[in-house]
Amino acid sequence: MTSTLKHIIVVGGGTSGSVLAARLSEDAHLKITLLEIGADDDSYDAGVLDPARAPEAWLGMQPVAISPMAYESGAIPMIQGRLLGGTSAVNGLATLRGLPEDYDGWAAAGHSGWGWDEVVETFIAAETDRDFGPSPIHGVHGPLPVRRWRRDEMGRAQLAFYDGMMEVGARKVDDINDRSQLPGLGIFPVTMDANVKRVTTSRAYLTPEVRARGNLTIQTQTEVTSLIVDGRRVKGVVLSTGEAIEADEVVVTAGALWTPNLLMRSGIGPARHLADHDIKVIADLPVGETMSDHIGPGLRYRHDGPRGGTAGPAQSLLIGASNGVDIDYHAFPIAPPLSDGPTEFVLAVFLLRSSGMGSVKLAENPNDGPVVTAPPLPDDANERLHHAFKRIAAWETSAAAKALGCRPVAPLDLNAPDAPAIARERFTISYGHMTSTCPMGAVLDADCRVVGMEGLRVADASMMPTIPSGNTYLGCVMVAERIARKMMAEQKA
Repeated sequence: MTSTLKHIIVVGGGTSGSVLAARLSEDAHLKITLLEIGADDDSYDAGVLDPARAPEAWLGMQPVAISPMAYESGAIPMIQGRLLGGTSAVNGLATLRGLPEDYDGWAAAGHSGWGWDEVVETFIAAETDRDFGPSPIHGVHGPLPVRRWRRDEMGRAQLAFYDGMMEVGARKVDDINDRSQLPGLGIFPVTMDANVKRVTTSRAYLTPEVRARGNLTIQTQTEVTSLIVDGRRVKGVVLSTGEAIEADEVVVTAGALWTPNLLMRSGIGPARHLADHDIKVIADLPVGETMSDHIGPGLRYRHDGPRGGTAGPAQSLLIGASNGVDIDYHAFPIAPPLSDGPTEFVLAVFLLRSSGMGSVKLAENPNDGPVVTAPPLPDDANERLHHAFKRIAAWETSAAAKALGCRPVAPLDLNAPDAPAIARERFTISYGHMTSTCPMGAVLDADCRVVGMEGLRVADASMMPTIPSGNTYLGCVMVAERIARKMMAEQKA
């Protein structure tokens, strides 16, 4: 390779960064350096690869960053993966896209190229769907192998949830990525290989063949502390070792919490907040001021005996409707897969619309990591949760729930008018779907360039102007695929 190649640094080898680096390195005229703070994916142990052990990450037993997130009732935990593959290595594998109206809303707000008709092509191209095969909404040639859990793989609590919800009137859905079938009760699509092992974005995209490319360098265990900025142009990054790496362009894919943290440490963010930390303001932008997340009550239950099944925590899912398709309910175990019991599981009720008014700010010592405040639930949250709780109360009376012996760990009269307020106070959890901390239209343009800067983009969940109505993992893949395509087109222009 020669020095005439355009050098692009990708900061963060997580869900988005692994995809972006792999795709950009397809262009032999580009030199790509991928920097990841955690270990390479050859360090994955059985707890990462086994879908049934995904809750171990949430319980602090896997290599993740677990930070408290301030909420109205106190601190709630949230996670991000700290290894190659990022959160795709520690999440529930749920491969949902969100709804067409989510992305059409982006386009209607002026973000050209991000409407449903455009992004669905990317979703299709990214997958090899082993259940539905080629169709108007599914593909068979992508790097991500996708299928749905089978009944014989599902845990006892998930089966009781699915069967019990069917008993009390839920509508069966064959494909929960098909908007025309919703609302209803279906099974999560997940990314797994033929051996029922997790497939992360690094395993899917950074294959041995891709790693062999002469224009791609992957550096793990490498922390980026700041950007090198000359005037309004970003010219590289500085590592925690003090080493500087120069580049023609930097793309930050460190996740919705750490991407804004890096930008603010480098002088790109709200001027008043940066001044409070004696950081020179290079670009006064609302970085970190509009964080979204899916949050809601996690009602804890217990049943006697083992958990059962070999599937991961994301199994059966009810996408409900009180105001459109706006709530999802699912049960996931927090007991080890081989535990003899009793088994605890959480019946999570997440609101799919966010106020977008959470925040990510610098700590007193900016190098300590971000200070995160969760978005408040919308004004009508109690009304919507009351609708959801009535369905769960009906489920508790189903034959399937009774046969399993499900019983609440902290009893709550779900039909009571004050039940939603009590649940919000005691049981709120995060889905781990943090987005919108560097959104298009405020911090970024429609090509994900940082407004007013040169040589700097963001290509992870931070860029989303609003949160999609579903798990955000696949949305991050879509974003990285599309930004890589845009950047390679610019290179050829």
